[in-house]
Amino acid sequence: MEFGFGLSEAQDLFEATREAARQARERLPGGSPQAALIVTAGEPVPMAGAIAREVLGPIPVAGGGSAGLLTDGGVAPRGVAVMCFRSEDWAIQSACAGSTALDPVRAVDRVTRLILSGRPNRRRYPRGVALAFGDSRAALGAGPLASRWREMMGPKLKTVGSLASDEGALYCGAVHDPGPLSVLCLEGPASVGVGVGLGWTPLSLTCAVTRADGCLVHELDGRPAAQVYREALPGSVEDPIRFPLGLVAAEDQWLIRCVLGIEGTSLRLGGTIPPGANVRLMAASTNGLHQASRDAIVTAVKRLEGRPARALLVVESAARWGVQNGMARREWETVREQAAGETPCLGWLTDLELVTGGDGHAALQNGSVIVVALP
Repeated sequence: MEFGFGLSEAQDLFEATREAARQARERLPGGSPQAALIVTAGEPVPMAGAIAREVLGPIPVAGGGSAGLLTDGGVAPRGVAVMCFRSEDWAIQSACAGSTALDPVRAVDRVTRLILSGRPNRRRYPRGVALAFGDSRAALGAGPLASRWREMMGPKLKTVGSLASDEGALYCGAVHDPGPLSVLCLEGPASVGVGVGLGWTPLSLTCAVTRADGCLVHELDGRPAAQVYREALPGSVEDPIRFPLGLVAAEDQWLIRCVLGIEGTSLRLGGTIPPGANVRLMAASTNGLHQASRDAIVTAVKRLEGRPARALLVVESAARWGVQNGMARREWETVREQAAGETPCLGWLTDLELVTGGDGHAALQNGSVIVVALP
């Protein structure tokens, strides 16, 4: 597969979209692009997909907004990044739910039907990677969404999702209202490498969620959640983002839910948590987070099975990036070390991450870094 990457931090985001698309097209070897991914930072760019297609042509385009773009100069809080794709062996499609499919399961049904009907080979499940972008409606229904996605697309398609905590910007071709879900699906003959890093350290406190409403936890072990949290770790309420809650998942992995703030006697989390779940208080260790990032990068490249990485994508929790302080720059430098020569690298920060685990099921994270190595 061939790639072209463009990045513009122009203040006028409409012009930034055109400039990033021009750069990506010019840097793509071998001719016209087959598809494109677009990620913006700052306020939404209405019809960004249509603007990019003015430069790139009538090709599949998908993407969405982010909390910031990861660049060699640090985090760009405002700008547009475009990555173009071209291949004779890979089928690349974009699809979105549209304004009539607002329920997460209906959104998945709409997107998967569009993708499956456009495949050149319908005799098997898709292989490759799906890059999904969703807004708050998708985030609130992430569990049913992930289950339905696996049911429709099968276990062989790796899925990496960036979900916003509000009704943020989503882009899909020239569609005016993509609905709650927009997806770029890359299906081909080679392995795609995906590595996931966490790096949070579990502390001693274990308790049960006895009362919760979506992202708001009211009680832990039958007591006011904020009081339990404060007593377990004095000072945690002054810097709660460093001390998330963790749920034990399959294979001794953790599902991270960052504490975004204290609301009265309740904890506002970055993602939903089910009543009755057992949770541990977690802590951020800069060295631990950085080592987990390095492991994710190495794992992603290793899973290419000897092929060089032709492009790298990095999706990271904004909360996770934030607690690393000045050390976060090392993470991006490690990415660049794995990218030989002028290998395109595109990274962005997100509120919630949807990650395919080793068992093929997708899990919602709120404190991970995901690295995608494309062959």
